[in-house]
Amino acid sequence: MTIYTYDGTFEGFLTALATAWERGEKPVEITRTPLLQRGLFSELVDIETAPERALGFFDDIAVKISPFACRTLYHAFLSDAAGMEMDLFRYLELGWRVGRRFDSLLTREEVLPVHRLARKVVHETHRMKGFVRFKQTREGFYYAQLEPDHRILPLIAPHFSERFSDQNWIIHDIRRGEAIIHDAARKKWVPVEMDLCGTPEFTAKERLCQELWKRYFDRIAIEERKNPRLQGSKLPLKYRKHLVEV
Repeated sequence: MTIYTYDGTFEGFLTALATAWERGEKPVEITRTPLLQRGLFSELVDIETAPERALGFFDDIAVKISPFACRTLYHAFLSDAAGMEMDLFRYLELGWRVGRRFDSLLTREEVLPVHRLARKVVHETHRMKGFVRFKQTREGFYYAQLEPDHRILPLIAPHFSERFSDQNWIIHDIRRGEAIIHDAARKKWVPVEMDLCGTPEFTAKERLCQELWKRYFDRIAIEERKNPRLQGSKLPLKYRKHLVEV
């Protein structure tokens, strides 16, 4: 029994898939972290990430199966769900067998779990574009914290890079210790690992704006029309801790 381990990146996962297909192997597990004990007869194979090889394999999926399958695979990977790697392996295994007919097999047991994961990621991505709140720091850049259910930073980065292309900003996923940093001079963003030792210091103007925004939010509320249940369905409690106005 073979267990593949990889570095947790999408490129690393694609490299693991490419390795399995080239060797004709079906690992019993693909995991991000090496596990010391997996039974006496388990073989751990540490997959070294090869970006060019991963890209080539991804292109093959688009040609031999479909571009839609590529997007679904990527979005489902970003779900960060436990055990999703083998779900994705089985998804692609079926895709290679049936080829271009794959996108029509929506009810197959190999397809349904992956599509569900992908939809959850896309849904949260859409929501987060409206929930991100930037705050101006004394260092001159804008900073936003969030704690999404999924690893959506690569999906929301292009939106904010286009919308705030003239600003230096950071969007920080504090749950995973990951961030995207946008450089206004270069008009580019990069993913980085990031953990904060403390809270960034914000400008006096920023603190004033936050206070005014809270007051405005409270004042415009119509008491007779308050509907906590409806508000909770549109703005879940788990997202509110990083919103200035609530």
